[in-house]
Formats: sequence, structure tokens, C-alpha cells
Amino acid sequence: MRMISLCLVILCLPMMLFAFSCSAESDEIKAGLGEEFVLAVGQSASIDGEGLTVRFIEVTEDSRCPEGVECVWEGRVTCLVDIIYSDSTYQQELTQSGRSSTSVLEFQGFEIMFDVQPYPTFGKEIKTDEYRLVLTINR
Repeated sequence: MRMISLCLVILCLPMMLFAFSCSAESDEIKAGLGEEFVLAVGQSASIDGEGLTVRFIEVTEDSRCPEGVECVWEGRVTCLVDIIYSDSTYQQELTQSGRSSTSVLEFQGFEIMFDVQPYPTFGKEIKTDEYRLVLTINR
């Protein structure tokens, strides 16, 4: 009996893990024009009625001057996103200068306002899964 239970667990475990990973990856946000939304790395959002989807791929650079430090240069942060629009995918870099709270990208008649969070603090590393991309998209 114990051997049968062990075999069932071994057989079912991969299926449970697969089901869990599929549900985590399909975590797409729905937002409207002018509505602020937040993406974690790997997450995407579609804009209602616009045929526009934005996916946060990664942070490629974060050289912002940390809080608690005096710097000569304020630095910048750059994120890579995929924008799917009219059945085409466009890779875009979103670059925000050090202390600015919001930056803007013009894309195909859309205004994409974005802010990368959290802001760095001296002595604390920001892990990949801690980054958030705060977005508002307008026409």
C-alpha cells in the first residue's frame, strides 16, 4: 500500500507542478486607457479595446544614484519591454533618468508613461523579482 501511494505521488507531482506553473505565467493584467497598472518582471498587461499588450521583460541597467549617497551623476534605469500591437511585436527600451518620477515613450500614437520602482537605497541590492514597472497608457 505504501509503495502504491509513493508511486501515485511520483506520477502526480509533475502534473501538479505543470498546472501551477501555467497558472502563474498566464497572470495577464487588463487595464484601460488612462488607468495606472503595475507589472512585475515577466508579467504582461493588455489595454482594453486597443489591441495593445505590454510585457515587462527585464531591467537591463540600473545605475541610479542610491538614496543616502552623494553622486556626481544621477544615473538611470533601463527596462526592456515587448509591445504587441497590430499583430506585430516591438522590443522597446524604457529609460528613466535617476531622480525623475515618471518618463514618457511615444509609440504608434500612444503615450506610455512609466516609472521603475523601487528606487535604490545605499547598501541594499534590488533583486530581479523586486522590480516593478508602473505604467499608464493614453492616446
